[in-house]
Amino acid sequence: MRFSPGLSVVLFSARDVLQKGLKLAQVDAHRKSAKWQLQQFHAHYGSDPIDLANIWYDLTMTDIAKAKLSAKEKSENGFRMFMISNFFLWTYPKSSKITASRFKIYEGYCRGETLWKWVGKIAALKEKKIVWDARLDSVDSEVFIVTVDGTDFRMWEKKHNLLPMDKGYCSHKYRHCAVKYEIAVSIFKSKCVWISGPHRGGKHDITIFREGLKDKIKQGKKLPVDRGYKSSKLDEGMLSPPCALDSKELNNFKSRARLRQETFNGRLKFFDALGQTFRHGIDKHKLVLEAVCVIVQYQMDNGRPLFAV
Repeated sequence: MRFSPGLSVVLFSARDVLQKGLKLAQVDAHRKSAKWQLQQFHAHYGSDPIDLANIWYDLTMTDIAKAKLSAKEKSENGFRMFMISNFFLWTYPKSSKITASRFKIYEGYCRGETLWKWVGKIAALKEKKIVWDARLDSVDSEVFIVTVDGTDFRMWEKKHNLLPMDKGYCSHKYRHCAVKYEIAVSIFKSKCVWISGPHRGGKHDITIFREGLKDKIKQGKKLPVDRGYKSSKLDEGMLSPPCALDSKELNNFKSRARLRQETFNGRLKFFDALGQTFRHGIDKHKLVLEAVCVIVQYQMDNGRPLFAV
């Protein structure tokens, strides 16, 4: 642990975060191996200590308005709430009592505005971590630049005073109420570069694409996509779904690129706040999705990249 010069900011090394994270979660690490401690840390927070140490550092130093911490938040107590928010995203406990019991704190700190404020601050780092790479627009860069896919996440159905259900939110994949996000991942870097949503679960992937990402793709660039993006429109030649006319090499390349996108989407759903049916409404789901994308991006930047195409 150290204090940043001239500022009352508590900064932590990865080892500090490991030790403090286990202690906060009431895990007795005395005389336990380093491997055991890391496994327990991951079981509670879903990340390695280096990931959370880097996120905490960026939160304390950022100029992003929604992510910036107050002087009071740049403290041991603030760090505790930061760790609790990561525990919440990873485990998505069924009640705040579970979190309060685990961390031995007042239940009010584990729900409501106190908790969601910290989830929102992590999500706000999207401005730093989830950005469109200018190289993707360069005429000198690769032809195939990103993969894109619509990903569904189950959630409780919104109550309506008159209608029994809103079929527009019904996911064809889950046959359940869901929200959908369009996510794009760079093909030659382990970088999430685009998030659009939330959209209604029944909305078609290509409709979402036409409303935003389509206009960002420069002429001559292509996107490996699944068959749901098949289009006969002349101005949508950037979409490259599976094709019987592709060479074996091109077919394999596009297949691996799509699988790589699915791998990223799967990492998001390892977090129970996204893998389970969401209970807290669509506005908070957006915060959770963006926060988890930010965390997974830190994980990829810290040595756990997606496989190479």
